[in-house]
Amino acid sequence: MADFIQSGRQWYAANEDKIENYKRALTLFTRAMRSCPCARGLKRGRCTCKDFEKVASQQNSIYREAMYTCHCDVGRSFSKCDNLHHIEALDLRAATFVAMGLLGHAMKDAEWILELAPQLPDGYLRLGNIAHLQENDDFAWKMYTSGIEANQNTTVESSPKLLQLYEARKPLNRLFFRQDPLYLPAEIVTQIFSCLACDELLHCLGVSKQWAYMLTSPIYAPLWRDMTFSEWGGGPSNDELRKMLSWAGDGGARKIVTQRNMALTDSMLTMLLEASPSLEHLEFLDLPVDLCFPLNRKTWNRLRYFSFKKSWLASHDRFAADLVGELPHSFLQNAASSLEHLEVTGIPAQWYDEVPLIPHLPNLKILRMSGTVRINVPFPMYPLSIAFPSLEQLFIGPGLSHLDPAPLSIWRERRQDIWPHLKVLIFELNWPRSQRHVDIDTRLMLHSLMCLNRGKPLQHIRFHFEIYEYMLCMVSGIVDSLFSDFDDDRALDFQNLRSFSSNLFCLSPKEARTLLSNAIQTKRLTSFDINFPEHTGANHPTSRDLSHLRSYEWARGAPSIQEMGLYHFHFWQYPEDHEHHPLAEFVATFPNLRTLSICSLYYDWEQPELARLVDMILRVTHLETIYMKDVNHTVFAQLRQAAQQRGVRLMDISYRRQYQWPVRLEA
Repeated sequence: MADFIQSGRQWYAANEDKIENYKRALTLFTRAMRSCPCARGLKRGRCTCKDFEKVASQQNSIYREAMYTCHCDVGRSFSKCDNLHHIEALDLRAATFVAMGLLGHAMKDAEWILELAPQLPDGYLRLGNIAHLQENDDFAWKMYTSGIEANQNTTVESSPKLLQLYEARKPLNRLFFRQDPLYLPAEIVTQIFSCLACDELLHCLGVSKQWAYMLTSPIYAPLWRDMTFSEWGGGPSNDELRKMLSWAGDGGARKIVTQRNMALTDSMLTMLLEASPSLEHLEFLDLPVDLCFPLNRKTWNRLRYFSFKKSWLASHDRFAADLVGELPHSFLQNAASSLEHLEVTGIPAQWYDEVPLIPHLPNLKILRMSGTVRINVPFPMYPLSIAFPSLEQLFIGPGLSHLDPAPLSIWRERRQDIWPHLKVLIFELNWPRSQRHVDIDTRLMLHSLMCLNRGKPLQHIRFHFEIYEYMLCMVSGIVDSLFSDFDDDRALDFQNLRSFSSNLFCLSPKEARTLLSNAIQTKRLTSFDINFPEHTGANHPTSRDLSHLRSYEWARGAPSIQEMGLYHFHFWQYPEDHEHHPLAEFVATFPNLRTLSICSLYYDWEQPELARLVDMILRVTHLETIYMKDVNHTVFAQLRQAAQQRGVRLMDISYRRQYQWPVRLEA
């Protein structure tokens, strides 16, 4: 047999008269096959009972088909054969047919190899290769995979053909490698299914009995401890909720997030909370107005995050003190020992009362609160300092129309004691206000908050106003100045400030130096904004902006600055051949500046001039990102091209920038 095979190989490899040489090689390979002892001197034919492609399409075992399926005389007359010369001769004959373009004949020989020796990789490899040539990649991938599975106890190092199976299958894996994820390690399964909302996970139980059994087993209890419901689901039934809580194991849910369209009832809420004594994160979006929290004294001593949104203020007179059970006051008070993060949208009416009913949360560090635009009632801030004495991050708005600084004398006299660790102060407003006394009170309150403990703990200050520019005149009381009665500025020290951001407040030279200079000297300030003074008259450019810019000479070249905002400026229009602009020269002095926000309504009618200015800035800086208005306008086409050539991203400033919350603090 070996001699026939060797001679056949020589004829196959001969370069002259290929077709005739292939035919001679086929004759020799055939003689080698027929001389195998398994034929016992008889003419051994091929079994035609097997249909490997049909078996593969039905996801059944190709190995079992090759091993056991036979209804003809071949199976009764001849046994399996793993004679390597027999298998090699058939494989070479199939390869010769492929070289001659006779794929049908090659397929039959490959199937014959598989019939003779289903435990060897040779037949799977040859059959898969031919299927791939026929562009039947699905069948090819299944054939390669079946060969790998049939040889799972064989090492790749000991079988070159098995290695070839793996290599042949590799490029097809991307299209056809489908594996039941539940067969993966438990930690990977948990990571995969944790991407689903809990009601979506509930639907997965219907895939199969095995999935239902596995996903509800104790090993996957962490999946059910995160009860985040999807936005489009209607929520589970009471019975489904009870089962989900049982699958979560001891302590129940650790995280609960309900959605606006979830049909949450009092009984469901009570069940969720009482079955989850180890709850850590609780978040409600648009709770039903008549929903009540449980009134029992159960203590949730692991709850760290609580967020709720509810129409508390449909009418200020609607809520009375005897309806405290509807508010989460008792619930929050029971969680006071652990609660660190509170987010409130729709402030409870009792927080506005003369003697406000606010839960005492001594360990609360992060507070974000917003009211409703329909209520124009002064919100008293001082009671919060008593209720939440350890606050570190405070986010007010949007939606609080007015901050009440009363009693102002206490804010001044106790500025060393109130919120001694306040590091983040954020105020947002998203509609204009025309009453000047309201603006003054708000400004006084913000001033008082900034001056707590001489401003030393503050790391981040951000005042953002979502106001249409044509309405700026309605809020001029805010624009003029940030500080009022700035009589004790020498006692202030903002040396730990990392960022100051405001798209509306214009700081006077004295205010800017007081707020920013120490932090620049300590090299801690990385970001600040400059708002230029409001223009009077016909809004013509004046030397006032140049003077305002020069008042920041002390900040020029600060190496710590990475981000800057420039707002409401209006400079003289410079000649076309003018290569210098005071604003561009100022920005260029900051060696590590990477992000610039630049916006001014005065250039809405002078966009070509703004494009020239930004192009000048591009040429003298190493920016990575620029935020500006109408960035996709045709007038900025050349600017976009110039930015692209320099690897600078031009982003539209009108799209609300997403700021991190809570803010990551530095030690």
